[in-house]
Amino acid sequence: MQYRQDAFNGLIIDAASLPTDREAFAPALEELLDRARREGRNLIWLTLPLALGDLVGIATAAGFVFHNCLEQELTLVWRGTPTAFAPFVPTHSLGVGGLVLNDRGELLAIRERGSQGYKLPGGHVELGEDLAPAVVREVWEETGIRSAFRSVVGLVTTHPYRFGKSNLYVVCCLDPLSAEIAIQDPEEIEDARWLALPEYLADPGNSAFNRELVRSLAQAEGLQTSALNSERYPKAEVFLAQPSKD
Repeated sequence: MQYRQDAFNGLIIDAASLPTDREAFAPALEELLDRARREGRNLIWLTLPLALGDLVGIATAAGFVFHNCLEQELTLVWRGTPTAFAPFVPTHSLGVGGLVLNDRGELLAIRERGSQGYKLPGGHVELGEDLAPAVVREVWEETGIRSAFRSVVGLVTTHPYRFGKSNLYVVCCLDPLSAEIAIQDPEEIEDARWLALPEYLADPGNSAFNRELVRSLAQAEGLQTSALNSERYPKAEVFLAQPSKD
């Protein structure tokens, strides 16, 4: 098996070099473990694709434990000592909501199937997706409204959420670029409409949480995209408060 060193005195096994049968995998893994012990390595990272799922039992019997899982692969880690540090698995899922108000002061709102009241359009941020394009995409998928990102105006954390993790919900202010509603995901969204803001806030059929969220943020300026979002920091999406005009 081939491997490379990580930043924590550990080894990352090259998944492409893994033996594909149990008889070859077991001795190869034991040989690597012996070397790791001799060299005083802290960690060994092993990612098994779904097609090699039958090797999991061999790895756990050798002292590997589960670290994180995707649909097509499982990552395990071996610790050279019980206290060896391994970067922790992500703890939060990330969602976005779009606060969209038109020139008439109407709020863009959706009602999900099986739900009673109306809420902001939005959904989950996909792996590797930035917040701004994610919320623009979600608003369009649920309402057919084209929009432009303006600012981040609110954060909500919920825990426990799904699968024992926490959720971070980011509320973003968007400027509408179109007006005609055309739901793109009718299986999830039962209705989408422009609602007069006072009407939405006064309707007890909408949850108290969502009404207070809208009430608090309808006039907020929020955090805007920063110039730090540049070639110098290509992996960063930066939002900063703007200087006071006073």
